[in-house]
Formats: sequence, structure tokens, C-alpha cells
Amino acid sequence: PPTPTAVPSPQAAAPAPPPALVPAPSAPMPTPRGYTPTAQLGLSAREVVVETPLMQVVLSTAGARVSSWKLKQYRSADGSPVDLVAVKDAGAAPGPLAVWTDAEQAQAVYQVDRARLDLTGRDEAGTLTFTHVSASGIETDKKLRFYANLYQVEVALTLRNLAPAEIAVEPRIAWGPGLRNSLDKKNSTLQAPTLWLDGKRVQEDLAQTNTEKLHAGALSWAGLQDSYFAAVLIPKEKGLQAFVKKAAEDQPIIGLAAARQALKPGGHAALIATVFAGPKDLDILGKVGKDLDSIVDLGWFDFLARPALWLLKLLYSFTGNYGIAIIIVTVLQKIAFHPLTAKSLRSMQAMQAIQPKVQAIQERYKNNPKKKQEETMSLYRKHGVNPMGGCLPMLVQIPIFIALYNALSNSVEMWQARFLWIRDLTQPDALFGVTIWGGYPLNLLALLMGASMWVQQKMSPPAGDPRQAQMMLWMMPVVFTFMFWSFPSGLVLYWLVNNILQVGQQWLITRKAPRLAAAEGEGA
Repeated sequence: PPTPTAVPSPQAAAPAPPPALVPAPSAPMPTPRGYTPTAQLGLSAREVVVETPLMQVVLSTAGARVSSWKLKQYRSADGSPVDLVAVKDAGAAPGPLAVWTDAEQAQAVYQVDRARLDLTGRDEAGTLTFTHVSASGIETDKKLRFYANLYQVEVALTLRNLAPAEIAVEPRIAWGPGLRNSLDKKNSTLQAPTLWLDGKRVQEDLAQTNTEKLHAGALSWAGLQDSYFAAVLIPKEKGLQAFVKKAAEDQPIIGLAAARQALKPGGHAALIATVFAGPKDLDILGKVGKDLDSIVDLGWFDFLARPALWLLKLLYSFTGNYGIAIIIVTVLQKIAFHPLTAKSLRSMQAMQAIQPKVQAIQERYKNNPKKKQEETMSLYRKHGVNPMGGCLPMLVQIPIFIALYNALSNSVEMWQARFLWIRDLTQPDALFGVTIWGGYPLNLLALLMGASMWVQQKMSPPAGDPRQAQMMLWMMPVVFTFMFWSFPSGLVLYWLVNNILQVGQQWLITRKAPRLAAAEGEGA
């Protein structure tokens, strides 16, 4: 008997998906007389390739899922395009863009209407249609609409009951297991599965659960992400829930699920969503809408970090190099905060100048804490010294430092960006590996940063216990060098340039005699 054609139900009409994926209206489907399960056709799995100017996507008819999602404009360290599919094994269910309502649909071989979709020419969009009829009588119709200049695909899933009896279904779509290089525990920057639920960020810690977890509420999107790329499912209709679960090797799976419902013979259910899989570029994410740019978490000082990223892009448009853009941003920041830095350094100079008198008071009144405090404060007032004057100006700058840190740590714009000997500003700047302890990278930029910090500490006016100052002279550079050793080289470059400029500022200000610095110290 012939297989019934696709017929939508009135309740699936809202909200409207992209026009090309909206089923044509028709009369209610009569009770089917029979069906032929796809498994009886003896089909073999094959690949379907989608080419766009931005991506090359390979889908397998086994499960109608993605086996490769390569971004042409972003390259890995070996020169190959970045692939957002982490688990290549075709047997790993469900797989990226897999849809199902039972286990058979997730693993079965589907029929497809074409072997290749090429959008590198004049066509702006194109559609693939996968179909499958299960042994139980559920026909799955999965339409994927790709666009030439977008990192996204529209997914329209329709499930129809071809059997003579009522069948319960729960339409689902997922991405996973994992994302990009998430199997590489050493180098992966995979973050917790993230949702935008009821207008706020929700992150699911998979270490705390081994079972599937559903998230109900006003869902804008749900996705997997690392520091630079993301795969996000965006519901196009109300009532969809997000689910998160853990696969083998602790790889996360994120998905959307419609409510479980009973399909009468001839009845059908639908699930419509957009899938974004591409770079975490704020401009690109903002054009998608649905608050998707909120997936980039720039911390407490987000309101400062986003303008910093905008400025980096602006400077790059003039310089053509993100390394130079980072240096210019650092110089501009130093110029803007020069008055505060000068105030801090002069206050520290003034404190150094009166330090012998402070020590004399401490020795003279060591058995009288109250008198010691009174005389010390009197000395500060006499010389116009504020003991907190060296700290407060620096505290004002801390939010800027943190904002720039977060901006540079999450900037996909610097992916594979070169500067001098640095091949990728998002990675440590290893010049070569030293063959000790199994091979160890030599990160010259981190060493230079540590050396510049030592010079900066050496030039800073010592205050307090000289032994403590000597210990800090060596401890701080060593600690920061080890801390920055594995940081992105773009961030280390910013810190190095900041230290060099700080040394220059200190040299200019400390040319004055200590007594003059004390006399000119800022009032309390």
C-alpha cells in the first residue's frame, strides 16, 4: 500500500517557522490502511554533504544526524577546519541534530531526497528532507533548511501515526555528545551545558547527576559551548523543554523535548527549532536574536568587557593585526589612568620618605599602642601622607583589568591570529618543546612577563618590613609566571605591555627626590 503523504494538524500552526518549512494545509488525514517500515527496504547508510561559503556539513542517513560540522573560516592548529562534532563514532547515539521518539529512530537508516546540497553559488538557501517509517508505524519527516551565509539550520520535525492503533510519542532533537575537542581533557575549554531560562543564565553541573534532567520554563535557548564556539538549540514554538544528560566519557548532551502525547491513527506531532553551530562572535550571535549573545559570559564587569571587545575589533579594522590592537588598547588604558597611577606612586614615595620616622615612633612607643597610633597619624598629617593613597587609585583600575582579562580570554576574533612569533593569540605562545619530563613547552611571552614584573617590583618604593618587601620582589613574579604559563598569549601580551608601561611610569615619577615626593604627597 502507498505511504500516506505529510499532513499537518491545526494545532501545529503556531508559532510560524521559516516559510519554506511550513507544511501546506490540508484536510485531516484519514485512518491509514497500512505502511511499509523503512527497515524492510534494505537501505545502506550513506553520507549527504552540505556546502556553504561558511561551512561544510556532512550528515549520515544512519540516524539522520551530523557526522561533521566544519567551519571553513576557523582553522585548528594542524590547519584543518574547526569541526564542532566531538564524537565521530556513528554508533554513538543520539548524535548532533538527531531526532527521535524511540530508540529505533535514533539508530535507523533514513531515506533522503538528495545526496548533496551546494549553496556556494547563487542559491541563498536549500532544504534536505529525511524520512523514516518505524516498525511501530511512526513516520518521521525531518526537514533541514540551510542558509548560504548563516551558521545555522532550521529544523522541522513531523511525526505521523500510520498504524491503526494509538501510539504515544515525545518528539526530541539533540546536540552531542560533546563539542569540538571536548574528548581532549587537556586542551578542551568545554564549559557546563548552558540555558537561557526565564530570562537568566542556567548552567548544569553534570558531575552532580548521572540521570537526564529536564528544565521547564520560558526557554530561549539551550546549548553546549567552549571558550570560542557553541552549538545551540533555539525553540521556535512554546511548550518545549530543555533536557541535559551525560554520555560516555562524561560528554554532555543537550536537547529539546516536546510534551509526551498520544497520536491517534492518522494524527501527527511537530517540533520546530533553529540550531546555531558556529563561533561565539558577539556580532554574529546578536543577529540570531533570542538573547543568544548572552551565551558569552564576560563576568561581573560584562558592561566594560563588551566595549573593550568592540574597541579591539575597531582597532583591528585599521591595523589588520590583533596583537597590535591589544598593544594600542593597553596604551590607551594606561593614558586614561595615568593620573590615578601617578597619585598612587607619589603616595608610595611619600610613605617611603617618612618610613624611618614611622619606625622610630614604633620603637619609642612599642609598649603604648594608643600613643603609637596617635603619633603615627600625627606624622602622616604633618607630611600630608595618606597611608591608603597608594592602594585606592589601584582599586579603581581593578574592574578594568578584570574586564579586559575576560574579554581577551573569550575572544574568538583572535582565533589563529598571529603576532611576531606567536601563531595563535588564543593559545600559549610556545616557541618549542624542551625535551625534559616528557617534553615541556617554552613560553617566551610568559617569561618576559615575569621578568617585567620583577623590574616593576624592584622599582616600586618599598614600604613596611624590608624583609617582606624582598620576599615579594621574587615571589610575585614567580607566581604570576607560573599562573600565566598556560594562559592565552593575547592575554599575556596585554599583561606584559601593561607591566612595561608601568615601569616607564614609575621611572618618570620616581626621578624626583624622596623628600620632594613626601612634600608633594596627596592629603589624607
